[in-house]
Amino acid sequence: MDMKATANCLQIKGGNNDVTPKFVPVGFGAVTGSVKTTFTAKAQEDVYLKYLLAKASTYGVLNDIRIGNQSLNCSDSAIELTAFSEFSQRRPLIGVAVDGNIQLSLDVTLDGVGSETFQGGFTCEAIEKAPTIAQQGSAINKFFGLGSVSVPSAGSAQLSAQALRDCFLKDLLVVGHEASDLGLTITDVTIKGRSIFSGQSGDAVGVNVVNQYAQAGLVAVNTMIETNQRVVVTVANATGGAITVSGAFYAE
Repeated sequence: MDMKATANCLQIKGGNNDVTPKFVPVGFGAVTGSVKTTFTAKAQEDVYLKYLLAKASTYGVLNDIRIGNQSLNCSDSAIELTAFSEFSQRRPLIGVAVDGNIQLSLDVTLDGVGSETFQGGFTCEAIEKAPTIAQQGSAINKFFGLGSVSVPSAGSAQLSAQALRDCFLKDLLVVGHEASDLGLTITDVTIKGRSIFSGQSGDAVGVNVVNQYAQAGLVAVNTMIETNQRVVVTVANATGGAITVSGAFYAE
């Protein structure tokens, strides 16, 4: 039986017997390493964007995700690309309704200097009428990028990001961009100037403890942050070479 459902005040279009949009494809193709490239998408009709899944032939970051002129990134720094991996145990929720005229934009920067490939797509549900982005308020708060940094061998470096608007930091994600990243550790995380570590001096948390394979909720920080406040993640490298590290929080 065909029925219409209402979820989050949005009226789903069609029923189980109807063929309706389930994906919004994203432009894809070659990316030159270290060069920011923009990919776009447009739904062509009113849909509720559920999740973004993205993949590349190497490590990298999403510098920004925009719906129209509104960024889903609550910080001034880029978002680790594996936050949107199909292997991620944490859902890269979009959760915003759009009409067919709004352009979606992804700014991507991949590691290296050679030719690489990027591809992605949004999952969606057809809806009767999309409210404006302004009417959806804080629904655009989805990610808090921590940026990217090269951590030298036998040294340390910091991921640092400033809040562009008030938001709620949820799960922490930090990823080393090398197969040999077991020598990477997080020696401190400060939010609003205070460390969230409580332990013995000199101890650390392995980067792999908070990578994309950590299940949702296991690495939840669950802390409010206000505009202009800062998050700093200090990473130490005990391996034999420099390793690029980047990260993000899932946010709301």
